[in-house]
Amino acid sequence: MRLEIPRAILVLATGLFLATGLSGCVTSSTGDTIKPLSADRARDASIGDIVLVAKPDTVSAEFAGIFETRVREELAKCATGSSPLRLNVRIIEMKGANAAMTVLVGDSNVIRGSAALIDPATGEIVGDYEINQSTGGGGLIAAVSMGQAEEQMSRAFGKALCDRAFAD
Repeated sequence: MRLEIPRAILVLATGLFLATGLSGCVTSSTGDTIKPLSADRARDASIGDIVLVAKPDTVSAEFAGIFETRVREELAKCATGSSPLRLNVRIIEMKGANAAMTVLVGDSNVIRGSAALIDPATGEIVGDYEINQSTGGGGLIAAVSMGQAEEQMSRAFGKALCDRAFAD
């Protein structure tokens, strides 16, 4: 005897499998603005030196270089003026997602820290932001994309600073 599965049930079951097994990532951004960069300064600013003042022990030996490169790439898209500011960053948490947990129940990459924009001529803090970013989800797609957490979260940190300090 041959069992016939109605086509509609087969299509529905396949869709549910794909939705749960291959779901992707969700990005979350929070944090406080301690001191906003003035609109005039945001329009005229670029980023000169990027100084990683503090980082957690959980990051790789290459993290400082990765962080500076990826943050600089993101800030080059928004801080396009001619007056360079120094960026002092303190990272207080950097957590990479567990790939197995991401597939099964979802997990997140997390970066938390602060970004101070400093006038190098005076040493004055002209912009100060808390940045809290997480990127996570579940399924196979999310697990694959979590593989390079330090690069991904460094970019996310830079993009969040662009959105907070240099958005129109």
